[in-house]
Amino acid sequence: MLFDYHLHSDFSADSKMTLKDICETAVQKNLSEIAVTDHHDIDYQDDQIEFNLDKNKYLEELEKYQNLYADRLTIKKGIEMGMQTHILNQCDQYLKNDFDFIIASFHTAEKKDLFNGDFFKEYQQWEAYLRYLKSILEVVDNFDNYSVIGHLDLVRRYGYYETTPDLMDNNKAVELIQEILKKIIKNDKGIEVNTTGYYIGNGQNPLPSIKILKLYKQLGGEILTIGSDSHSKDQIAYKFLETIALLKKIGFNKLTTFTKMKPTFYKI
Repeated sequence: MLFDYHLHSDFSADSKMTLKDICETAVQKNLSEIAVTDHHDIDYQDDQIEFNLDKNKYLEELEKYQNLYADRLTIKKGIEMGMQTHILNQCDQYLKNDFDFIIASFHTAEKKDLFNGDFFKEYQQWEAYLRYLKSILEVVDNFDNYSVIGHLDLVRRYGYYETTPDLMDNNKAVELIQEILKKIIKNDKGIEVNTTGYYIGNGQNPLPSIKILKLYKQLGGEILTIGSDSHSKDQIAYKFLETIALLKKIGFNKLTTFTKMKPTFYKI
């Protein structure tokens, strides 16, 4: 059984893929379940794009496709919620009890955008990485209305530095990652394995990296989803079989799906 738990339709400003495109491709690729997880970012710090999800229309459309594909594909109501420390109450109000699955993601830190490079302008590379991790830690210390933390080391994708080191290569970063993971585990939350990581650096790691996944396993982490972060049909379920083999090698023996925010575990 294969599940893709990170997919973006044209309800997200950065995707042109329709819900029909997603569902048809998922069926063709023999996926048994998907979570559509379109973006909503409150106070997103980029004037060139806005991630403002029309929740009511979005959920109505998802229900429509749940019915249309009921005999072929399980479709979960998901969302990728952009988190910042100053908007936690607003995030909680927006999310309420409407979703099966919530990815907490961090495309912005300290009210500055990662993609356009604003966040990195004032810092050296490792200082930026550490500040990013501190932002995540502050959120997980004060917020628990989510299912998994998405692409935990996403910051490596941006900044446009000459190198993209593993965050586990720095002792201070390791301490912060360990604190984040411990808090996630204590609160019965999880992390996602995002296969867009294979586009970064040497192409050998998902997001988070193998070293972070090993640490998560050592600390007792069990809740784990896998997602392609697809914005086009060709990306759906990208490198899933290789990633599942990698997870088994690390020692994981199950993946997680969600219904109304409750996890279900499946042996891999």
